[in-house]
Amino acid sequence: MGKSRITTAEVCYNSPMPTIGLTGNFGMGKTSVLSLFRKSGAHVFDVDKFVHNILEKPETIRKISLFLGKDILIKKPGGISIDKPRVAQIIFHDPAKRKAVEKIIHPQVLKMMKEAESGILKKKPSALIVFEVPLLFEAGYEIFFDKTVVVYCRRDLAIKRLARKGFSADEASGRLRAQMSVTRKKKLADFVIDNSYDIGRTEKQVKRILGKIRHIPSY
Repeated sequence: MGKSRITTAEVCYNSPMPTIGLTGNFGMGKTSVLSLFRKSGAHVFDVDKFVHNILEKPETIRKISLFLGKDILIKKPGGISIDKPRVAQIIFHDPAKRKAVEKIIHPQVLKMMKEAESGILKKKPSALIVFEVPLLFEAGYEIFFDKTVVVYCRRDLAIKRLARKGFSADEASGRLRAQMSVTRKKKLADFVIDNSYDIGRTEKQVKRILGKIRHIPSY
């Protein structure tokens, strides 16, 4: 797609392997595919875990509660934490509030991503690194990666998978509506993975992509 990275590889180390941003919509199997990349030897990171850690920081809690209100706070013996399901419910129904919360979180996420990548490349400059980023295109994160991969499946299948995790059909549909359409994401991506079938079929697609990626020089 001719994208040019503007951060991590320029700031730190120029790896001969491209760094990958993996995304897809709610319930479509991003995490399962990430595990397949790990199985194939890639160094992988789940950006949601970065967000979880960021949301535990007192300063982040203070900023978000000032904006969304104190009803998102949970008091416990060890201090105060954020009611993450409550925050998710609010921001997925209010794009303006979602963007405001993202402005608080995203700079910290990018810093953690750069630190994670630098740590790997210091030890192994030829490493293949994959970051799972749920809102990669929505947040404009695609500019921070050499290549992007979108995982998708049929919408009805995603809703069924989410139902098995305890989400109602309305909750699942609401989350999917709040995200950029997967059709658009597929058009923006360098590679796509159809996760509508069994894991073996998905793994073959991952291996096929890896075969192509390993012959792509970093920018």
